Amino acid sequence: MSVRDDAGAIVPHDEAYSGRQIAWLSMQCADQAVLDVGAGEGRVAAVVAPLSSRYVALDHDPIAIERCGACCDAIEVLEADMHNPPLAGQHFDAVLCLGNTFCLLWDVDQAVETLRAWRALLAERGVVVIDDIPQNLWPEVAEGYWASGISEDGSTQLVWEADDAVMALRTGDEIDPGQPSISEADRPMRLWTSGCLMLAARLAGFEAPEHIAEASVLVLRPATSAHPG
Repeated sequence: MSVRDDAGAIVPHDEAYSGRQIAWLSMQCADQAVLDVGAGEGRVAAVVAPLSSRYVALDHDPIAIERCGACCDAIEVLEADMHNPPLAGQHFDAVLCLGNTFCLLWDVDQAVETLRAWRALLAERGVVVIDDIPQNLWPEVAEGYWASGISEDGSTQLVWEADDAVMALRTGDEIDPGQPSISEADRPMRLWTSGCLMLAARLAGFEAPEHIAEASVLVLRPATSAHPG
């Protein structure tokens, strides 16, 4: 199972959720230059790219990004790592990181550095848009839906760090009942809390994240004194 499969397994965006998000992005990104990091196979790009002035879809998975590029001619594809996109000197009105991809930035220091790299690519008044992870996922954790252990059908094992909001999903041969905590073989993911995300955003030079309830996203705007422009 790939890292992207893990991220999508956290909370698959059902049709209604995805539709609301894409409808909002379609309005916000119209005639805008957009960088979609972790674009995958083009869930967002297929709809939003034709409406934008420029749309760059970035992903480290060569198969996914090839499929994304095939969605429409308006998409520029880039096979690269999302942590430091090789786009120095270029600027975008919006950097999107959706599909729970931000959970893959489980290390707080790395997340801060990644946010700084994205901020450097923003045009004046540009924004970063990510899924509203605290609002979408933490209520389910609080209600007990994310308890560690092996699922009833034996297909999935969920393990947590003992002292942090970091987890990993195991399937198939990865399942190890004798290893109930995260090991070096696992792919860690962070279920970002509001407080931790606010801290990371501010350290990276952004204002506190703005909740957009109708789209289930957070908008990060550069702090005036920290804007790279």
